[in-house]
Amino acid sequence: MQRFLRGLALTIVGPGVFFGSYSAFASDLETTMRAALVHSASLAAARQNWIAVREDIGTNSATRDWKATGTITGTHARTDAATVSGGYKDAQTAVGTISLSKNLYDGGQQTEGVKLDQLLLDKETATYEGREQTVLLAAIEAHLAVIKAKRDVELNLINVERLESHVNAAQIRVDAGAATPTRLAEAEARLARGRSSLIVAETALSNAEDSFRVLTGTDPAALEVPPALTNLPQTVIEAEEFARKSHPDVLAARAGELAAEQSFSTLTASVRPSLAFSLNASDTNAEGEGSDKTVLSAQLTMSTPLMITSATRAKTRNLSAKLAAARYARDDALRSSGLQARETFRNLETARGQLAAVMAEVEASRLVAVGIRNEFEFGQKTSLDVQDAEQDVNDAEIRLVSAQHGVLTAGYRLQAALGRLTSSAMGLDDVIGTLQSEPAPTARLGKILPFVGND
Repeated sequence: MQRFLRGLALTIVGPGVFFGSYSAFASDLETTMRAALVHSASLAAARQNWIAVREDIGTNSATRDWKATGTITGTHARTDAATVSGGYKDAQTAVGTISLSKNLYDGGQQTEGVKLDQLLLDKETATYEGREQTVLLAAIEAHLAVIKAKRDVELNLINVERLESHVNAAQIRVDAGAATPTRLAEAEARLARGRSSLIVAETALSNAEDSFRVLTGTDPAALEVPPALTNLPQTVIEAEEFARKSHPDVLAARAGELAAEQSFSTLTASVRPSLAFSLNASDTNAEGEGSDKTVLSAQLTMSTPLMITSATRAKTRNLSAKLAAARYARDDALRSSGLQARETFRNLETARGQLAAVMAEVEASRLVAVGIRNEFEFGQKTSLDVQDAEQDVNDAEIRLVSAQHGVLTAGYRLQAALGRLTSSAMGLDDVIGTLQSEPAPTARLGKILPFVGND
């Protein structure tokens, strides 16, 4: 049976590296990424967190909204009175009050609060983009891991079949008296080692396929090898500078710093003078017409704090500490993103160098194997020499698969370190939509009256 990827021709085009050719029905990397975006529960949770922060912006209108309150009070009194026949006097009183109030000026609390919540939304947006990168990178690595594991299994299967043929040939030579049992034992030992390697490779393939299913919700059938990324920085300095500007962790830290600064403006607005308007209607019914009354009133109230309280001073100290923490977090994000970019850039350069070296090794080992096989036919080399040469070729081919895998993986890790592995950067906005397109959740209290017909 023709096995997976047998006889593939290795193709290298510039920096692009391919494991080999695949059928037209193979599942490409974009399909894997799309499936991961749809299937990810952590990403769905992050979107809901973003929506929650967005809806916080609307809560700032509380300082300027109309407020309506109503009260109904009923009183029954029984008084022991000597002047009343029977000794007791009963009295009933009912009072109904309706009040409407609104801040005409809230000291700027709504305006400053909206600014603060918008900055917090910017921070949550960057945090979400970081989560997208994590999901997409995990899906890409799972995709590549399955391809590598399948190729490893294929090479190990070929190796076991080759070693089995050597054992059979050695057995025939022993039976014919042309070889010693020692040669047969050596061939059997190599076969046992090859079978052990095959078991390890098959286990790695099973684990890779399980990981792929968990991340994408699909089966890893006939996965296609993606081309290596070509739009990457050419120098480590360029990579570091780009990461320090665009990585989601940096963007989130900067938004957090701005939000911490804005918190002072929000606190200042809360202690400014405010101007409130209110309407009140009160109706009283009691025994005796002289006690009944209806009162309508309107008030315009201006209030302002006359002193800074100890609680307000404590709040300013609290905000000062949070601002200092936010600035440290920004500095740490800048350093971490720059370091990660430098490391991943160098890892990619190393992977490319290793690939070139291993390709040369494969080519050389194949030539050596051909030469030793020819010498064996003329009696100048032993069957053990042939087995060693063929094993060297097999080992080199397995290292080549790892080197090719390393180049692809390092490229996408660098892409993530630069902050360019989001759905938007990868052209996948249509999969689950942009954050801004998310609809508002259904309000649990949708009616004007909170106690009538609400779900």
